[in-house]
Amino acid sequence: MRKYECVFILRADLSEAEMRKRVDRVTEIVTGDGGEMTLEDHWGVRKLAYEIEKQTKGDYMLLRFNADPAVTTPLDKFLRQDDQVLRHLVVLDEEWEERNRVAMAKRRQQMADEEAADNQE
Repeated sequence: MRKYECVFILRADLSEAEMRKRVDRVTEIVTGDGGEMTLEDHWGVRKLAYEIEKQTKGDYMLLRFNADPAVTTPLDKFLRQDDQVLRHLVVLDEEWEERNRVAMAKRRQQMADEEAADNQE
């Protein structure tokens, strides 16, 4: 199983129940093939950077999940076909937080080593 992130933007005028219905459908698609949802974060209504289908605001939703790669095809198909979804993106979460933490630790160690070398001179 791999870790994925999915962000989608719904029309801002949708009710909370309609938004919930779409989130439940995405959850159903992911868990139907043995995946699991790990995070559900509703960002709320925000102004779009540019007009999409004559809409200036959108309701943002972030989902993180663990699933097999085969899950992304039906998920993408569902989000593409739903006319209430303005935009969506499903990406592989490459654990950037862990890589960033390790890289910063190495950088701090290098800086400490350089400082120690300067102090010995």
